[in-house]
Amino acid sequence: MPATPEDASVVLPQVQIEALAVVYDRFAHAIDPHAPGVDAAETTFTAEVALWYDNLEVKGISLHEFRKQVILRCKRHLKSSGRTSTT
Repeated sequence: MPATPEDASVVLPQVQIEALAVVYDRFAHAIDPHAPGVDAAETTFTAEVALWYDNLEVKGISLHEFRKQVILRCKRHLKSSGRTSTT
């Protein structure tokens, strides 16, 4: 049976997720998507996810699926920390 993205175990330290979740929140939940810093936050997020993906020892998933997993972990962190929108 072929592996699914859910089968791929991607280990990301919580401290990295916490830091990236703040960056994700800046652009994903921006009240004004044209506000200064929103584009920069998205660019930073995308570059960081690509760097993490490039540094994986075993790539059992695509970059697209990896990004989806990172976003899911960021959302979970934001929800658990009570921060669900940019202030």
